[in-house]
Amino acid sequence: MAGRTIALIAAIAVAASARLAIASTGPATLESARIANYRGAMELHFAFDGSAPRFTLHTQDSELLIDLPGTSTQLPPRPLFGQETAPVKTIRVMNVAPGKAQVAIGVEGKVDYAIARLKHEIVIRLATAGTVRNLAAPILVRNEEPPARAAYQPTQSSSKPTIKKVAIPPTTPPEERIAVEPLRPQSQVAMADTSEHAVVGHPLVMIDPGHGGYDPGTSSVSGLQEKDLALAIALKLQSALEARGFRAEMTRSSDFFVPLPERTKIANRANADLFVSIHLNSSPNPETTGIEVYYLNNTTDHSTIRLAKIENAGAPASYGTDDGPNLNYILTDLRQQYKANESASLARMIDAQAVASLDAGLGTNVNALGAKMGPFYVLVGAHMPSVLVETGFLSNAGEAQRLAAPQYQAVLANGIATAIAHYLNADVAVGNL
Repeated sequence: MAGRTIALIAAIAVAASARLAIASTGPATLESARIANYRGAMELHFAFDGSAPRFTLHTQDSELLIDLPGTSTQLPPRPLFGQETAPVKTIRVMNVAPGKAQVAIGVEGKVDYAIARLKHEIVIRLATAGTVRNLAAPILVRNEEPPARAAYQPTQSSSKPTIKKVAIPPTTPPEERIAVEPLRPQSQVAMADTSEHAVVGHPLVMIDPGHGGYDPGTSSVSGLQEKDLALAIALKLQSALEARGFRAEMTRSSDFFVPLPERTKIANRANADLFVSIHLNSSPNPETTGIEVYYLNNTTDHSTIRLAKIENAGAPASYGTDDGPNLNYILTDLRQQYKANESASLARMIDAQAVASLDAGLGTNVNALGAKMGPFYVLVGAHMPSVLVETGFLSNAGEAQRLAAPQYQAVLANGIATAIAHYLNADVAVGNL
């Protein structure tokens, strides 16, 4: 289980670098290592005399192995001997080949991790699974003031979804909110270097606003419809990606219906590099809130199956049976056409980054519900990494009100765009082992 999970995350660096032919930043020397503490997590800092190299990840037994191409080191094999504490057992560095160094981190038990490539160092944060909330957030949040938000104008259509503008209510009472620590220039090391917004080749992201036309999707008690909010968020995501130098297209740019199988076909015809479907969630429990991101696969989770039946409404008969989804059909398609490992990596990145951006940008306390497998027909047939983002719950009155606010939508879309940039640049990884 641990090996499979880390393998899914590890694909972010390997696959993205190979697909986009991203070059290494040049020769470097791993010259120092140190340990710091972060809210119950162990934080490892590896400093280089030049630009920090791009890394790739893999696992062997209970070790996280970080390969550093174009790098050498003169550090002792156990540079932090005697300083390792649980959940980390050992920290080793070595030259595994000419011009290639490796960091090997042995752990005990289940561990969450976040890794970022900064300008001159790589930061690795590890904690016992589930013990540190938003472990990756300070790594994912950039150390700069947020850009001024101009009045939103859609780029592909003059049609705007009719959404009532509302103030963003807090997710928790002021006295219960977690304080956001001020970021200090240079000294705030747990921050990703996102200066390389545009990746070689200007990748194309196909954005898919869920539902549309005669299919409204789910709705809130106050009458907010999924199709409208999904379109509003998707249009803002398109603008955020284009501002970073990426190409971004839409499966629909106004209120009309696109059949489920046609959505990935649009992405395939455009030769898109990623497919991101935007949706809003619903739960029988009105207290449920948060963001969750799905990638295509089978599952036995009852809540995911319930959600999939809702989102799969209107799928053609060939995709299922009168009694429900034909999971064998989905899995056959998965084996033949789908890049599941890369999709899982992208899903985890979006889940972590979207929550981090909302927490830091608006002082909210959003639930990161995780990256999950699910049998969603809108992802079937994609020739590229593909995810479905459930951006929040319309069944929760407070979250529905926040999701209707243009400022909240903008920060959320910016978080998703930043996650996509991290994924394609292969400079950040989050996950567990």
